[in-house]
Amino acid sequence: MRQYKTIMALTAAAVLTALNPLTALADNPAFAHDEATWARLRDNVMEYDELSMLVEEYNPTYLNNQATYRDNRNRDNAKEIRDKKYESAYDAYDAADDLRSQAEDLKDSGALMMPGLASAYSGLLTAALMTETSALQTEQAADASYEDSEMEKLNYQNTQNGVIVQTQGLFASYNLTRKSVGVIEKNIELAQASYNALERQVQLGMATQTDLLNSLKSLQSIQSTYTQTQATLESLRQQLCLMTGWQYSDQPEIQDLPKADVSRIASMNPDTDAQTALDNNLSLKYNRRALTNMAEGSSDKKNMERTIKNQEETIKAGIRNLYNDVLQKQIVLQLSESALASETASMNAANTKRQLGMVGNLEYLQAESSFAGKQIDLETADMNLQQAIETYEWALKGYMN
Repeated sequence: MRQYKTIMALTAAAVLTALNPLTALADNPAFAHDEATWARLRDNVMEYDELSMLVEEYNPTYLNNQATYRDNRNRDNAKEIRDKKYESAYDAYDAADDLRSQAEDLKDSGALMMPGLASAYSGLLTAALMTETSALQTEQAADASYEDSEMEKLNYQNTQNGVIVQTQGLFASYNLTRKSVGVIEKNIELAQASYNALERQVQLGMATQTDLLNSLKSLQSIQSTYTQTQATLESLRQQLCLMTGWQYSDQPEIQDLPKADVSRIASMNPDTDAQTALDNNLSLKYNRRALTNMAEGSSDKKNMERTIKNQEETIKAGIRNLYNDVLQKQIVLQLSESALASETASMNAANTKRQLGMVGNLEYLQAESSFAGKQIDLETADMNLQQAIETYEWALKGYMN
């Protein structure tokens, strides 16, 4: 059943994206945005701060959900609503499987040993988990027979938010993977130089064939990682294009992920923000609405009361955990900044030695590789903090994994 639903979903997406991207799909009226905003959305540049609008205007899944809700909002047929929820859940399960498969391909290639790619792998797994959690919630909702049009609206809102969050995560993973390519290229250059140096040592009897073979294996392993990373990067690019209205073969200019805005941390207060999260949480609103539709004294109502109480505690604890995660990632960023500053001093010293002829090519390449690694460590730490801040703020807006 999942395969059939995936084919149907992909067919619908293909039909939509076959139209002229960024013009044919827009569903909102012209006055939904001013002229300057429409111009930004329709240019060939993808920027992080416009992702939510791109999804809302051009994402096939988002638009299909929006159209389905609009067509059915006056219906209260529980069976029809339940069947649609099952279809939506199965499609989301398939999407989660695809994301997890990409992450495992990256892991199997050995790429996780490279700086930065571990976070790209983690980002894919997180996106898969969030998508799967959303699918589970939808499936659980379908299992109940209490859904009315208001509950359907809440569920659609939660699903739509999930599409935006998933797109933002893909954008971050794409950027970090793209930046990691340069580090891998530098490591290939270093591994090649090491292999060449060993070849000369073998000729002079200063190294063995075993040493040379091990060096060759190391070089080939890094080259394989490079190939797999490029494939992952292309897959992420295609997904981003399809999620934001371009065709998969288009080549929009994908901008860098913005730096983490640490000033946003100062406004966080988990003690008071927990209430905001409770008031806005769409899943909690859904369950509370379901509770009102259940018969007084029924076992379902008693179970739902317990579920809601547990959900409220989970949300409050979740806000505290998300806040602590932000603080922890802020510390990692500060440590990465210090490490890069120290490595920059070492790189400057290596440059001076090279100008004076005091350092060999292999030693200089090692310094360059170490410096590039610290740079990507900082990029990774900044991205992780930026995403942690976003996750906290999404929780306040009503979307929490």
